[in-house]
Amino acid sequence: MAARYRERLAPIPGLGFQTVPEGSRSSYKDFTITVDGDDFGAGRDTVVSALKAEGVDTRPYYSPPVHRQTAYADLGPFDLPVTDRLASQVISLPIWSHLPLETVDLICDAVERISEHGSALEQAARRL
Repeated sequence: MAARYRERLAPIPGLGFQTVPEGSRSSYKDFTITVDGDDFGAGRDTVVSALKAEGVDTRPYYSPPVHRQTAYADLGPFDLPVTDRLASQVISLPIWSHLPLETVDLICDAVERISEHGSALEQAARRL
């Protein structure tokens, strides 16, 4: 499933993937991508809304990052610009042990459609 996501989504500008170092393995408990709004044409929140409209349930895991959570407020302030940027860009796409590859393809189709209309979606979201 992760390989199919990567294969289908890699050509889309503005999407990034977690790097799994050679010799390491990932459980892919989550399949998290990053969305660079400038390159994709729409920011993470707009993409999440558009995927929801397509019936795709996503999660913004890692957002807010730990250093921004109330439980750790007394330990800061922290200046972690890379963490903040990544936390504002992440979307975890559906993945589980028996997720059909056909469903992965449908999700990728939705992301492709969103990328084709990203700028218009972002402009519409700003007007709301």
